[in-house]
Order: sequence, then C-alpha cells, then structure tokens
Amino acid sequence: MNMKLFPGVFAAAVAVASSAYAEELTLRAGVFVPPHTTYGVPFQMYADHLNEIGKGVLQIRIVGGPEAVPATELATAVSNGVLDLAALPPSYYKGQMVESDAHSLTSLSVPQQRESGAYAALDQIARERMGVTYVTTYGDGVPFHIFLTDDISSLDELNGTRLRGQTTYNLIFEELGVINTPIPAPEIFTALERGTVDGYGWALWGIGDMGWLDMTSVRVDPGFYNVIINVLMNEETYDSLTEEQQGIVDQTTAWFEDMMVEWSAERTAAELSAQEAAGVAVFDAGAELSEIATSAYWEDLESLSPEVARLRPLLDPQD
Repeated sequence: MNMKLFPGVFAAAVAVASSAYAEELTLRAGVFVPPHTTYGVPFQMYADHLNEIGKGVLQIRIVGGPEAVPATELATAVSNGVLDLAALPPSYYKGQMVESDAHSLTSLSVPQQRESGAYAALDQIARERMGVTYVTTYGDGVPFHIFLTDDISSLDELNGTRLRGQTTYNLIFEELGVINTPIPAPEIFTALERGTVDGYGWALWGIGDMGWLDMTSVRVDPGFYNVIINVLMNEETYDSLTEEQQGIVDQTTAWFEDMMVEWSAERTAAELSAQEAAGVAVFDAGAELSEIATSAYWEDLESLSPEVARLRPLLDPQD
C-alpha cells in the first residue's frame, strides 16, 4: 500500500498501534526473599506465566527481594500503592491483620480454602483492614520443624536449650521450655558454627539452600503449622484493572494453584531425600507435638481477635 496515497489510513493504523501499546500495564511487585531462592521461585513462576499470557495487556515486574523493599515493609508498600503486589508470609503483616496468622494453622489446600469460604473471609478482612486483596497463596502443606545439632531421645531434653526461632515458634518453644533466640536468617550459619544455638526452627524446605545441612543432626517430626506465602495486590490497583486484565490475573491464578500441587509434592520429596542423604536423622515426637503447637496457637489468636472464632471453622473444619 502506498502510504502517500492513503495518509488517513496510515495515521489511523499508527493511532491504533500506539493505543494498544499504551494499554499494556506493568505492575510493580516485591517478594520477601530473593526471587531465585526456595520461597521466591514460585512467585517468579507466577509472574513469568502472567507475562507470557498477558503480552500487550498486563505484565508483572519484580523489583527485587528484600534488598529492594525490606520484607517487614512489603505489606505497607502494597497498602499505600508504592508496590502493586507482593509475596510474603502473614507473620510480616500480623500487626495490621492479626487474623492473617490463622492461615498458617489450616489443614486445607488453597482450593479447599476457596470452597469452604475461608479464602473469601480472609480477603474481606484484608480489604477492610489493609486495602489489599488476596490473589493467591503457596506453601500450604509445607510444615515448620525443629532442627537440632545433637541427637535427643526425648522432647524433655529440649528444656533449657537455645534454639534460633522467630515469632512463629514463640508459643511452641515456650511449651517446650526452649530459650527462643531470634537471629536473622543470614546469621544462622555462624551461630550454628560457633555453638551459639543448639538448633533452629525452620520450614521443611530450604535448609540446604541456606547451607545448614552439614551442621544439622536431627529433624524433629512431625512438623506443625504451614508455610503460608500470600500474594497480595493493592485493592485499588485490582479494581482499576480492565475486565481483560483481571481475566489474565484470574487465569494465571488458576494455572498456578493447579501447577503448585505437583510442584510442591516434588519439591518436598527432593528436600526429604537431600536431608536423608546428608545424614539428618529423624526424631519422632508423636502427634502430640503438632497438636500442642496448633492448639496453643489457636488459643492465642482467639484471645487477640474475635474474628478468629469466625475463621476457625472455615480454616479448620471438624468432621
């Protein structure tokens, strides 16, 4: 086509192309750990999939891990719109929404939480309290454990020991008589090396990535609670998306939650194999450990917010 003969057509084509380009929206996102590490990888996969199916319409740019926005500031950054979305555990915004921690006590998968109404209930509180919406969650089914540098023959032997912990472990450590020693994750290796602590509390995944396997002798089973990492989006950002853009988010979320079932199972199997290969023994404390940990946590949360009593049957339905 000779554009000299059809200047109007050419101008219209340029206008349409420019309009389509301008309509692509890029969301800024943060994650509480470096995106390439164990608990950052799933969110990176979420963003990659959305970017693939959302070309020309919607994209996510991960600005970085805690070096970009400190993990403790992520929730506030999403609430006030500095970031559009972020992946982080509920413990990092418990101060704004104490009910969020109840999420860690559920035995339900994310699809089951959606079916029971638990997910919608958490989302409602988050919208009202923080101005954010729950997009998706991962880590469900991955328990927290106690890891030790020396063998034990009874849980009673933990009384008086010094273990690295954080707020998630406060109640169970208190029940066991453990001296909770808060140490930043990057300093745990040195603390173990120097004998400053006798072990640490950590989730099942990731101790190999952190370099702690060689200094770990025992994993106390069973695990308790759940690793919960929520992807939160600024409420106004989500509500301002076009129908097509919201559809891309919804499609990505459906793909992600389906994909994560198999991915998580494979990751757990690989982690258990790696720990066994490294010579980490298992001390079986019996079901009582998990029951004590969970019961104490529910009681504590119920004392902090009346909303928890409403959430509990949705997150922890009794047959």
